[in-house]
Amino acid sequence: METDNKSFNSEEVEIDILELARVLFGKIWIIILCTIAAGVLAFIIAAVYLPVKYSSYTTLYVKNNHTLDTSDQTIELNDLNASKSLVSTYMAVLESDAVMEDIAKRLAKKYPQPTLEDCFTVEDGHILPDSLKDSFSMSAVNETEVLEIVSKTKSPQISADICNMMTDIAPDFLIRVVGAGSVEVIDVAKVNLDPVEPNIKKTVAIGLILGFIASAGIIILLYMLDNSIKSTDELSKKYNKAIIGEVYNFSQEKGEKQKKRKKGEKRVIDPQNLLNENTVFTVSESYKTMRTNAVFALSPFEKKIFAVTSANAAEGKSTTTSNLAISFALMGNKILLIDGDMRKPTQHLLFEVKNEKGLSSAISKMNRVEASICRDVRPNLDLMPSGPIPPNPSELLASPQFEDMLETLANQYDYIIIDTPPVNVVSDVLVMNKSIVGVMFVSKHGSTTYDSIDEAMKKINFADMKMLGFILNNIKLAHSGKYYYRHYDYGYGYGYGYGYGENSGKSDTAKES
Repeated sequence: METDNKSFNSEEVEIDILELARVLFGKIWIIILCTIAAGVLAFIIAAVYLPVKYSSYTTLYVKNNHTLDTSDQTIELNDLNASKSLVSTYMAVLESDAVMEDIAKRLAKKYPQPTLEDCFTVEDGHILPDSLKDSFSMSAVNETEVLEIVSKTKSPQISADICNMMTDIAPDFLIRVVGAGSVEVIDVAKVNLDPVEPNIKKTVAIGLILGFIASAGIIILLYMLDNSIKSTDELSKKYNKAIIGEVYNFSQEKGEKQKKRKKGEKRVIDPQNLLNENTVFTVSESYKTMRTNAVFALSPFEKKIFAVTSANAAEGKSTTTSNLAISFALMGNKILLIDGDMRKPTQHLLFEVKNEKGLSSAISKMNRVEASICRDVRPNLDLMPSGPIPPNPSELLASPQFEDMLETLANQYDYIIIDTPPVNVVSDVLVMNKSIVGVMFVSKHGSTTYDSIDEAMKKINFADMKMLGFILNNIKLAHSGKYYYRHYDYGYGYGYGYGYGENSGKSDTAKES
């Protein structure tokens, strides 16, 4: 019991890269659609909402000494280095508010206020210096003494004028403020009618990349945050319990779409989900394997009475229990299936029998035990329905009468299988600890969470019940390569050490025939 507690309380986070890749590949169409949608959205934003801007530039050559006669000047390395150091000083000076105010006044004289308001932030008829600074940039060309001034606004003419106004102001202003060096205009700014923004191709490319990263990232995040059961290996390793079986999704195997039950909608019990001659091969074989493993799990016990439960409702427990009972009956064993869920019984609906008499009336001695059993609902299989719903199900299942009834019935049947309510909902199965050898636990693939199983396992261990193993239900076809064919590759369980292989399926078939 102490070992079990340690096993399910240990927190180990492992990321299966191959499983993660499979999840991404399984959602590839979602990723593609999200990527395309992001690209289309980026195109719309670039083409409709982003403002069109035009750029112009001018270049200045920074000289170390403006007083020298250039015809007699010999350019030395020290002069060039000094000129390079002046470039950064000139850039800082030319970005001053004084220069910005001078350019703003010139622009105000040349253009009407509405035109300027379209390109800059204007207050009280004046262009704000910060707004003007945002419209241009300066840098040294390849770390040389050449200073490049680039202006970018919504007007191609204003962009060119800002650059040329800067070249008009710069020489005198720099000499007056800095007092060293000089500048000479290399290129005069020209009006460029080709917009530089928005760059639609670049914006769409960024949108596609961001769409791909975002969609894949969300899928990965949801996968990592998803605490539901995704593999039997992980389930068995975490709790150090055997895997009794793996059951495929019935509706998917039939080529039908599985409908999700809406909140408050009454669940539909489909008798067609019981094993029959039309059941697809993968489902019938999975129950054969489950039966073989269950036989091994029960072999150490003299009494062959066990319960099947789950953590929560709607995890396929009742259907799985019914089919396991049918699978046992196909071996020629005499089987009794008891519907121990006296709160929401389903077995009488699955086997299409009346529920006027059953477990509740047999325990309370309202009817004889023999009269509470429906004989031969399938060959070699008898069913005891739940009977009328009593006010005290737990008390009935914990009563000596129930224990005595099972002792008597154990002499008449090879196996007795009890369908019980979910452990995390009610405690009915826990009060049976003296009457049964153990429980098999049904979990739903991709739905049952480890938190739910942790809670259920604590209750099972606290009740000192034997946990026989897990049954993983509702496995999708997408997992068939990982689950079904693996039945013939690895040994049974992790807690029992029994082995099985291809011959086990054949031996079961021989017994049935």
